[in-house]
Amino acid sequence: MLRTAIAAMDAAGQNYTPRPGIVFAALGILLALAWGVTTIVRRTVLSHWAAVSLWAGIITLGAPAYFFMSFANVNSVGDTYSDGNSEEAFAVEAPLYMVSVAAFLVVVAMVVFAMSKSTAWKKPSPAT
Repeated sequence: MLRTAIAAMDAAGQNYTPRPGIVFAALGILLALAWGVTTIVRRTVLSHWAAVSLWAGIITLGAPAYFFMSFANVNSVGDTYSDGNSEEAFAVEAPLYMVSVAAFLVVVAMVVFAMSKSTAWKKPSPAT
């Protein structure tokens, strides 16, 4: 099916390249490995808060990264198959977007919690 779609895109004069997808996957794997090593290695002193924040940040950036990395190919597919079902394509992407939004909410909650905790523990300065 992919070969048929690529052949139809070539016939319509649209470009297709797997390179952005390969780069996207490689960067995701590298970030995941870096996070795992940073979290697991004993020499690294990384608090649980920092580990969760890094994880949520990586997941949050997944949807925008996917969008920008796939933009050219998605446009080429859309131009080739102008009568295509865009809802079907979105159904495939929707889980990534939902997970990315959930991770963003985790980041926001952690920032709000950290800010409220830091202001609650501040000691008032003595009056002079």
